[in-house]
Amino acid sequence: MSKKPQEMATDPMAAWRDWFVQSERQWSEGLTRLMQDEQLARRMGQEIHAGLHRQKMLQESMAGPLGMMNLPSREDVLALSERIGRLEDAVARVEASLNRTAPPATPRPARTRKAPAPVPRQAGR
Repeated sequence: MSKKPQEMATDPMAAWRDWFVQSERQWSEGLTRLMQDEQLARRMGQEIHAGLHRQKMLQESMAGPLGMMNLPSREDVLALSERIGRLEDAVARVEASLNRTAPPATPRPARTRKAPAPVPRQAGR
């Protein structure tokens, strides 16, 4: 950044932004160097694969007890959410088609009555 140190001292957000950009760049360079090591990259891939397998096994093992307790699984909740989304879309389409085919609103009749004129106050009362 091309700000002078004196300007940065008066603008804490600029100093934070510069620190953040530099920190992000350093992390990116460091992780890039780490991932260039073939053995480390292969081992990380194996760990990610093992983690995904553990997650799948946990989901499958929890489906039985949840079913016995009459509780929905994650998949059940996601399926229900998707179904509700489709219903909302269908309702929106029906509403849009009703709005397109509805007759125009009838205009309101003109107001013909006038408010009564104010009564002049008599002096002395």
